[in-house]
Amino acid sequence: MTVAQSAGVSMRRMLRRPRILCGLALVSGAGALVVWFVGLHTAAGRRLDAQALLSFTGVAPTDLTASIGGVAGLADPAPMLCGAVALVIVALLRRRWLMAAAVPAILLAANATTQVLKPALAESRVVDFGLLHQTFTASWPSGHSTAAMSLALCGVLVAGPRLRPLAALLGAAYAVAVGYSLVALGHHLPSDVFGGYLVAATFTLLGAAALEAAQSREPRRAPWVRPPPQALSAPALALGATTLVAVMGVAILIDRPAPALAALGHTAAVLAAVAIGALGLLLTSGFARVLDR
Repeated sequence: MTVAQSAGVSMRRMLRRPRILCGLALVSGAGALVVWFVGLHTAAGRRLDAQALLSFTGVAPTDLTASIGGVAGLADPAPMLCGAVALVIVALLRRRWLMAAAVPAILLAANATTQVLKPALAESRVVDFGLLHQTFTASWPSGHSTAAMSLALCGVLVAGPRLRPLAALLGAAYAVAVGYSLVALGHHLPSDVFGGYLVAATFTLLGAAALEAAQSREPRRAPWVRPPPQALSAPALALGATTLVAVMGVAILIDRPAPALAALGHTAAVLAAVAIGALGLLLTSGFARVLDR
């Protein structure tokens, strides 16, 4: 392939990617609407949501409540601000000036939208815990879930091609851990977490599309440069993640056999955990994949 042909291929990819990102943002936004409708306005969705919450809170060890609360606190405003500053610094060190400006814009837009949607879409949902009832009124989408996933996706955006798979894996672990902790503490229903993830993904995709469109108008020093090889391949990371989860599961089973076996017996909790984990990993790894195309 000649230099001119390489430049043409590069330009076509750069022009096509913003459209792809915008299309995925529409899909993510539509997914959020589906979750909102099913979780808040259908009897089956409300029932599944409540069952998953009861199962989650039922298997969470009471002696670990403080630790679980600490995990949820990783998406509080102070840690979020520190994470945002760190990502901006990384973008500046990489001389990605537009990216450094896009990160705070994405984080602000996603999290501000969640705070607007909470009261605008408020709908009372009552969960019976036996001796008491808990009412969730303005809890969709989850603000902490939005914060965690938006920060995780911005981490994927800022990371270079070599480290992007690792950033996707670590970002998913962070966002999923926050989501698990919110449900285990009874602060949010699973649908709230799903909604927060999808709101974050929608605005990150839109921000990335705007960034790609702006960068395509900048003059380039070279016609096209193939991205460097990734430090860790996606299959290697997937194998490592699976191994880590398996080891942690065995360790928990050995250390706390009774609660672990009891948790496996709660089908709703297992399904909710799998769904939250799968969505979190899908969003971060899928975003990384699109950026590398």
